[in-house]
Amino acid sequence: MRDHFGARSSLTGVMILLYGLGFATSFTIGRWADGLGKERVRTAVLAELVPALAGVPLVTERTALLVICLVPWGVLHSLAVTLLSTLLSECSERHRGTVLAFYSLASNPTVALGAALLAPLFTSHGFTAVGWACAAITPLAFGPSAWMYLRDKRPRSAISPPTRRRSKGDDTC
Repeated sequence: MRDHFGARSSLTGVMILLYGLGFATSFTIGRWADGLGKERVRTAVLAELVPALAGVPLVTERTALLVICLVPWGVLHSLAVTLLSTLLSECSERHRGTVLAFYSLASNPTVALGAALLAPLFTSHGFTAVGWACAAITPLAFGPSAWMYLRDKRPRSAISPPTRRRSKGDDTC
């Protein structure tokens, strides 16, 4: 069934499907991230998302390249979201529910706000402009992630004076 958007609507559906297939991979590659270190993988994923977000809009007129790019974009996005929620849930055994509730409280309205703010950009300038905007915003997450990863790589004495050993159930973040 064709709607008033015609073939464009069909391509959009295929794009969403391919992106979704990539996004659905986080459960299969989560063990890989665990083995390499969640912080390291999160930092690398955020760094790789910037060129992915900037590159996908550049190939929208080349269907074959677009198809090839959408699945990895979904994979990277899925990993970023999954790793962030996993790392947050590991911060505090005692406060896990509260931490995840605040994460949802922050992320869900942010997604809605982002869609609302980028809708006029999409309407006036198309998908390419939205991709560039998202690529420009992503370093805001990459910067703190890279800093935290590098901070954790320093010897503990360079970060803070020795403290008491933590027992199970203490906050770890």
